[in-house]
Amino acid sequence: MSYRDIYDDLRKSAEEAIKNKKTNGKIRAILGYSICSVSVGANEVLRALQEVLMEADIKNVIIETTGCIGLCSKEPLLDIYMPNGERYTYEQVTAKKAKAIILSHSLYEEEVEEWLIKM
Repeated sequence: MSYRDIYDDLRKSAEEAIKNKKTNGKIRAILGYSICSVSVGANEVLRALQEVLMEADIKNVIIETTGCIGLCSKEPLLDIYMPNGERYTYEQVTAKKAKAIILSHSLYEEEVEEWLIKM
């Protein structure tokens, strides 16, 4: 078995585990949270995510953090997983952008296209 096959199997397994994660129909907001992201504002983004959920009394979003995503030049990165499995990745997220992203997804089920990652 080649390294590529091992990697593909591992990736499929991880994607399946994420898909099967019980979220009870909630949106998952996953913030990259490592040294590179913290150095460019991830702490403020996390605080903003928590604040907007409390201020707007939003109950359909779960906030999670993860380690290094590997795209330091795009940090802070924020992944939004909708209950239907759609994934949106936002780059260079600020506290202000984070609040708008959460409100757009949780209230209107719409992405903020101009802030989606461009690769």
